[in-house]
Amino acid sequence: MAAEVLLLLRLALTDDPLGKREKTVLSRIASCLLHLSPNETSDILVSLEDLSTDRDLMQARAGLRQGSHERRIILAETMFELAQRDPELAPRADRLTARVCDVLGLGADEVAHLSG
Repeated sequence: MAAEVLLLLRLALTDDPLGKREKTVLSRIASCLLHLSPNETSDILVSLEDLSTDRDLMQARAGLRQGSHERRIILAETMFELAQRDPELAPRADRLTARVCDVLGLGADEVAHLSG
């Protein structure tokens, strides 16, 4: 699940190739909040950096959207909880949640409970 969450965060952060800021956020979330080892974090970041073309990004989105509705809701909830716990993402949690919903193909009414 950690890899899916990081993939979702990567897609929510930018449609462009990963920059230094995005890599820092992904690394911090992986190590501090998901408690992944440095090797696991490095392996996942390499995979996420490989998503650099529009086609790669569209395929990644499609893969996440193919999950069950329940799975997509769980991913959105998990992402919201992580964003709330991260000092850099917390101020933008609502905007990030909207972007996550777009990536997952969820409507605002399906995640209204996230904003309290």
